[in-house]
Amino acid sequence: MKIDICYITSTPHLETHAVLGQRQLSLAHKILSDEKYRRYYSEHLNYTIMDNSAFEFEQEGRGVPQDMVLKAAQMSLPNEICAIDILFNGPDTVDSVKDFCRFVNRKDHSLFETTKFMAIPQGRTEAEWLDCYEELVRMDNIDVIGLSKLSVPESFQGNHTESGNCTNGRIKCIDFLIEHDMTPNKFGKETHLLGSDNVGINELTYYYSMGYDWIRSNDTSMPFVYGYTGNKIQDGKVEHIVLDKLDFNKQLSEEELKAVDNNFLAWRAINVN
Repeated sequence: MKIDICYITSTPHLETHAVLGQRQLSLAHKILSDEKYRRYYSEHLNYTIMDNSAFEFEQEGRGVPQDMVLKAAQMSLPNEICAIDILFNGPDTVDSVKDFCRFVNRKDHSLFETTKFMAIPQGRTEAEWLDCYEELVRMDNIDVIGLSKLSVPESFQGNHTESGNCTNGRIKCIDFLIEHDMTPNKFGKETHLLGSDNVGINELTYYYSMGYDWIRSNDTSMPFVYGYTGNKIQDGKVEHIVLDKLDFNKQLSEEELKAVDNNFLAWRAINVN
């Protein structure tokens, strides 16, 4: 089995580091605002997921509006689009995904005939998250379920900001879904892991060891952001969590580049077999 990685980097390093991923993940707000960024993802031949930028706009609680998400999709032609989710709010996310699917269908645009759509369950408690998940995983218009680095640890670990909570919360969530025979593949859906934390390599290693071959892919800015903030991966982890969001304009210095390259080597090593 192999979990495909999408590396998220600043615009100046798309051609050197993002390109190393087996898949690509773009962000709608950058497609709309950054010509160089848009050109890279428009011309890239790898399978590309376009996120709605909810993580980048965490303080606002939601990403780019649905009409702008589709505008960004028309500009860059991704293979897959993340439907609009409302951070930590399960019922509103269900309504938002339903509205997004209706909105796309009303557009009746030939560009989206073969496009896949990802839904991202939200909540602040296990019960709320699971209620949201059960609604989304049964939707005919949804092809992929995304497991968030924010809502999953918030719901299954109590918060999403402590060291290892993304990894531990997502493992707990996935093991629960397995125990109750309700993983996305049981409903004909693929699974994508949105983001990672300071022990994200250990998370993927765990899935490999358990043979969870239905987990398709994972996107991460971790090796890039942790590298340029002076945090090298050692023994598959960094001891503390870094909460800084990616600086999309970041041009790496020579010293920062060494740390980033070290981290990329560590991440790429887990997919060698």
